[in-house]
Amino acid sequence: MFERPDAASPVVSQATLGAAVAVLEAARGFDLVETADRYRGWIRSAALRSFSPRSSPYPRHERAWRVLNFMCQIYRERDVTSASPIATAPLLAIVEVVEDRPEWKRVRLPDGRVGWAQGGDLEPVPPRHAPALLDGAAVAATSQRFLGLPYLWGGTTPFGLDCSGLTQLVYRLHGHLLPRDADLQHAHAGLRSVDRDALLAGDLVFFGPDGTSITHVGIALDRNRFVSATTYRSPTVRVDRLADPYWAGLYRAARRSEGRA
Repeated sequence: MFERPDAASPVVSQATLGAAVAVLEAARGFDLVETADRYRGWIRSAALRSFSPRSSPYPRHERAWRVLNFMCQIYRERDVTSASPIATAPLLAIVEVVEDRPEWKRVRLPDGRVGWAQGGDLEPVPPRHAPALLDGAAVAATSQRFLGLPYLWGGTTPFGLDCSGLTQLVYRLHGHLLPRDADLQHAHAGLRSVDRDALLAGDLVFFGPDGTSITHVGIALDRNRFVSATTYRSPTVRVDRLADPYWAGLYRAARRSEGRA
């Protein structure tokens, strides 16, 4: 998703395979779209498949599966060696399973192509209901799955993540949708302020040049350490200490989910 209808403009976010978006405007081969988190950006029109009110949805509800590993390779045949994958779907991407076998699932992609995914890469999309209470320790543990992945501005998948893309993805894995950017997450009504000396695992910690400008976010592991996608020292998802002079000078706030257990 680009800032403007131009592939040379800054990337602002990403919409992943199978995600439903609302098209708001079109210009020069691009469409302005809004994702489920109400974030907007321009996408190449060729990357979208349009649906009319009368057309069949994608995916059909009873056939909706999602990727549960970092990446899911989709092949022409039920064989990982005979040919290269026809597509790669990242974590939480949605596909339609048209044939459910124990070891392999035959899937239909949004563009109509059909291929095979290994069963261990997919799980049925959970039914929609009120999100469960957030388990902070589980959130912190999930955040550490991503250690070492590359930093990517605008990234929201294991192909590369920015700071708020990481926190949003981790919380999504636990059934809670955060806004897209660090400053929007800081202002999110579903979070409440927490004193620094009361930090618990899974809380969000926010940083910025001053109290009115939030530019970075991470997930607390305890009162001293946090996980974030950062360009500081090395452009990866890494563990840092709040007492590090660099982060201590930028620390602004901590916030906790209102729906925490």
